[in-house]
Amino acid sequence: MKPAENTSPVSPIDLAAMVESRIHESLIDSEQAFDLDRARLYGVNFSGDELQLSFVLEHGDIYQLLDTPESTCARMFDAAAMVTCGWAAPIAEGSDEPHSTPSVHPQRRRVRLVIVVGDAGVASVLRFRDDADNPILDGGEARGPLAEAVASYWCAP
Repeated sequence: MKPAENTSPVSPIDLAAMVESRIHESLIDSEQAFDLDRARLYGVNFSGDELQLSFVLEHGDIYQLLDTPESTCARMFDAAAMVTCGWAAPIAEGSDEPHSTPSVHPQRRRVRLVIVVGDAGVASVLRFRDDADNPILDGGEARGPLAEAVASYWCAP
């Protein structure tokens, strides 16, 4: 007899939090925890309480990673997860972007971003190196070129 499966759907933000937590645990003692030199793509399967991450591909540029033909493999899973690291800088009041490139901004902070996309939607988690115990969750409110690229990636034919 097949065991009963959990039929309650997992929200995109809950799935993103679980995926990011698993990735954080795997990187926590690594010197590269917030300095990955290549964006990573994972396939994500979730059933009941079981979360499975399968590494698919990595690339030096997250946009090119999503455009690489081999990246379509991640769309065969329940969801896909992208992991990238970079610099973040504060945004001036009344603006949509920092006044300078984040990597040279005097108040820059090192950040790791995990984005999870599936049929239920997109969600992401930011974790700053200087405040690693307090991840910031986004339930799909992010806007901009990366958000558009992720949405296009999942919906591509």
